[in-house]
Amino acid sequence: MDLLAQVVREAPVPLWLIDSQGLVALANLEAIRFLGYRTENDVVGGPSHELLHRSRPDGTPYPEHECPIVGSAGSAPATECFVTRAGDARPVRWSTRSISDGHATLLSFSPEPRAEAQIVRELRRRGPGPRTSPAQARAELRESLCRTISRRFTDPQFTTAELAASAHLSVRSVQALFAETGTSPAAEIRRVRLEHARALLGRGHAVQTACLASGFLDPGTFARAFRQRFGCAPSQVPASLAPV
Repeated sequence: MDLLAQVVREAPVPLWLIDSQGLVALANLEAIRFLGYRTENDVVGGPSHELLHRSRPDGTPYPEHECPIVGSAGSAPATECFVTRAGDARPVRWSTRSISDGHATLLSFSPEPRAEAQIVRELRRRGPGPRTSPAQARAELRESLCRTISRRFTDPQFTTAELAASAHLSVRSVQALFAETGTSPAAEIRRVRLEHARALLGRGHAVQTACLASGFLDPGTFARAFRQRFGCAPSQVPASLAPV
């Protein structure tokens, strides 16, 4: 491993290296975790623009020729929304540096400060105890959101927006809170639904029953998500499997 690759991989901030073709040449653990991927192999060699922001926050297409990052010769800090593997838009503050005589672009990014500031304002409004540190207060708020997910995940209409509304927070604030632990509210909702479905299948319930009882409406989406998480089709779960 050359020195540049080692520095990128071990850096404590998300770093993303883009080659002259617009493909991801290197991504460190922090970047992979922030965007919800599992390993470097999930992104290296893929188109950077598609992996970072294939669509705008409102869901409309984001043409690559409008991307301010790919091919950048270096930029001052700017704001953008990156899209996670789960499809969530996360506000970030980013900057680039041209390296290797202009043949590559090094991107660094972090949660957008205004989203973090909003969380702080919400925590102050809620009045945490005087001995509660900001990090502890954020953890307690995140645990509260997880409890809400555990109560409401079976509702197919329950989304990140509904979760945020239940806590009187903005979607951006909720996304930033979960990003601190390397996940997203949508990914957490999906995880709880899939684990519930697996437990139902393990108790002998039919695939369609497990699908609908876990908050999924589309059997195809359920089957794909289940296989992606557990490595097998819902119909392949043995009925004797103990709930997890």
